[in-house]
Amino acid sequence: MEILKSLAEWYMEGQWGMHLILGASIFSISIIIERVWYVMVKSSIKSEQFTLEVIKHIKKRDINGAINVCNRYDTPLTRIIKAVLQAFAEGEEDLQGVADEISLVEMPKLDRRTPYLSMLANISVLFGLLGTISGLIRCFGSLAGVSAAEKTAILSVGISEALHCTAFGLGVAITSIVFHGIIVGKTNGI
Repeated sequence: MEILKSLAEWYMEGQWGMHLILGASIFSISIIIERVWYVMVKSSIKSEQFTLEVIKHIKKRDINGAINVCNRYDTPLTRIIKAVLQAFAEGEEDLQGVADEISLVEMPKLDRRTPYLSMLANISVLFGLLGTISGLIRCFGSLAGVSAAEKTAILSVGISEALHCTAFGLGVAITSIVFHGIIVGKTNGI
């Protein structure tokens, strides 16, 4: 409970700039969760095992058996291979064209929303900078005509606001960039 209280105090010390960064972080976390689920769970397949099963059926000239193997796995890769196998079974000669056509449908599903993570990382840094500048402007703008003791208090509040916004913005940005890299790497591996 003490940790939550400390986090709430830390958040409130950042003033209004923290709300902007929190909004960006909520979008970022939502995209990360959805993309990790889709790319790393739903689209994941043990490709060696799958490939060996498909090749085994193809070597036996059992195209329907290979298609049935594809039907057991619902991933972009298996849907592409299934389309090529079905086209082959129907006598289609331009198998590369079939693969390219179905890839144009399947690949955008893998890349969907991932670029937003880099945008949200940039926005988080900029929101952090905006909060930093706001804190410093408020801090130095309030110094005129106050006693030395009050100046110290005003400076500490303004600098605290500035540093909290900077730290939160950088934290959200770093997290977004790291997950962007992980998701893009996994997508490219598929």
